[in-house]
Amino acid sequence: MHMPRTFQQLKTAPKSSLVRKHSRLVRASARCVSKSRKIASRASKNREDEPRHLKLHIVVAGGGLGGLFLAICLTKKGFDVTVLERTQQYRAYGGPIQLASNGTSVLKAVSQRLYDIVRQNSRSFWETTSGIKDGSNGAWLFKFDAITEIPKKLQLPFAVCVDRSDLQSCLLNEISAINEDDSYGCTELRMGTKVQSYTQDKVSGKVRAQLVGGGYVEGDILVGADGIWSDVRAQMLDEPLRGRGSQSTASHTGFKLFSDLPIYETGDFFDIGYCAYIGPNHYFVTCPDRRGRIQWYAFIKGEPDGELVGSPKGFLLHQFRDWSSEVKSLISVSDDANITQRDLWDRPPCLKGWSDGNVVLLGDSCHATMPNIGQGCGLAFEDAFVLADILSNVQDLGEIERSLKTYCAKRLGRTAAIQGLGRLNSEAIKILTPLLPIKPVIDFIVSPFLPFIFELQFGYCYSFCPSKENLEDSLSNASRMRNRHELECKDAWRDMPPTMHKESEHSV
Repeated sequence: MHMPRTFQQLKTAPKSSLVRKHSRLVRASARCVSKSRKIASRASKNREDEPRHLKLHIVVAGGGLGGLFLAICLTKKGFDVTVLERTQQYRAYGGPIQLASNGTSVLKAVSQRLYDIVRQNSRSFWETTSGIKDGSNGAWLFKFDAITEIPKKLQLPFAVCVDRSDLQSCLLNEISAINEDDSYGCTELRMGTKVQSYTQDKVSGKVRAQLVGGGYVEGDILVGADGIWSDVRAQMLDEPLRGRGSQSTASHTGFKLFSDLPIYETGDFFDIGYCAYIGPNHYFVTCPDRRGRIQWYAFIKGEPDGELVGSPKGFLLHQFRDWSSEVKSLISVSDDANITQRDLWDRPPCLKGWSDGNVVLLGDSCHATMPNIGQGCGLAFEDAFVLADILSNVQDLGEIERSLKTYCAKRLGRTAAIQGLGRLNSEAIKILTPLLPIKPVIDFIVSPFLPFIFELQFGYCYSFCPSKENLEDSLSNASRMRNRHELECKDAWRDMPPTMHKESEHSV
């Protein structure tokens, strides 16, 4: 079968498991042109009860998690989508991310099949403990019961922890399945294709995405889902691309981020959702993952654009030399070569608006958040859901610009609030750290208010819930996920050396 030129490298590259799993996507994408000619008539027969809308071709700059999920939402509404992804092929990269109840609720609302597959490739936060520990001794300071109690009370799908590459694979497989179904729109995925700029024809209403290296792709709408250093955003808002210092439109958080994902067993491995250890100038976050691994993040106070640390393991062991053995043990079992390091950036709320004519932004390109709030992916999924829903009501090309402004108006307040919560969490840790020597005072003054504060914070984050799940189903699903999770981990630990097993100092 003839393969589109943009997929040749996927075809000839070494067959990683991620690439093998997406051979169906490649084949289905090759049929997009012929399929799109049949969709309009079939869609009218299969979905006569749905309101008719204008058949649009939407170009998405960026094939990350937000861009891929947007393609799913749009094609489920009957639109055709071209996703332009700058990398030559998808690779397994990145560690686990939290997909909170608002994110899983959106997944379930868009595709029960996708929701089920994501659950099969993740672990549940249900009936686990998350919170903050004293970095010096590993003792719990506060626990976040709201992460599990709010979904239980409101009957929301529970939060999950899923590897970024596994979630990416699930999204690609869902796109493949949709491409095989003539009752929906079609996604064409172009690898090794990066948007450099865009132009708009006011007469035809078309948007032309100019590509790095020459050429262009034309559509009715261009969506910039190209991340925190978005080229689409830079042109739209007339901002310097990747500017630093006073010219930067992104904000350095004051931290450098180090991370790794070693296989390691602890006594409370299956009972922890995630925990943050706090101490002077730094904090350290751990999150047990599937297959017996623990993702850790070390947030080290520092300035941006410094040189990379030559031996990150030795550097971190020195930085955390007076911290709990729980922290030092995790660093010790990591290999220098596997520890990643980068500056940590976010963006202030984008109050200028996210649209320019028929061009609009989505995800990190318009509301990058601190990782401590666990909402980056969920907010991008919300954006995609809302944007697809609004566009499904467009009856005329002249309505597109107004519809994109409506999308921005609906999303700006909520995303800005959650961005603020992420920054507030980081500042709260800075305030609490000097008070650790007087912990009894903290317990007396602060602790009584924390359940109320956490209830408000997580309640607001989880308030976007287009689908629900009854408690009986949630508990049944969580039990199956935990059983599978335990078997995977125990299998991974079986052949580990004794140094990779350690009992936790403090039980849940």
